[in-house]
Amino acid sequence: MEMFGFLKIGRAGRARQDDAAADFASLPSSSAPLSTQQHTATHRELVRVVLRDTLRMNGVPPEWVGCEILTRSRNADKVVLQIQLLIHHWHEGLLRYAPLIQQQLLQALQRFDPASDHSRHAVVWRFSPACQCPHTAMPEPGYWTAASPDTAKSRFTLPLSDQDDLDNGFAPTQQGSWR
Repeated sequence: MEMFGFLKIGRAGRARQDDAAADFASLPSSSAPLSTQQHTATHRELVRVVLRDTLRMNGVPPEWVGCEILTRSRNADKVVLQIQLLIHHWHEGLLRYAPLIQQQLLQALQRFDPASDHSRHAVVWRFSPACQCPHTAMPEPGYWTAASPDTAKSRFTLPLSDQDDLDNGFAPTQQGSWR
């Protein structure tokens, strides 16, 4: 007979608490307590607002990239978001600058909500079937190892012109001993 049996602190009460914790950990996130669901809904809205703001600040039309947010959790305290950035409109620049957009999004989330650890979020890029990708076939295998057009031509490797060897009467620049 336990003195605090009405509080269910005894061995039987502790066993019930342990069973409840194990049951909660195995539940999908939609069955989480109301406070966790509200917290997750707040995070989802925060991600949407921050993404829209990040795109706007960089001049990317907000309708080009959408997001879907899924929650993953192993226990009640650690909810991890999977942020799926959905490309609705094809633009080569989105692929080129996707890592920077992702980095700015996570940094902005950290600024808006410093109490949460946003580095644990998983960011996934997806393509909408209607994104209108102009490519219909993969390039030849050599495409991937060829020099890119940006690095192939430096601005200092221009062809010689008629103006390059003009003798206009000026002495060439020489290094002096200025002190």
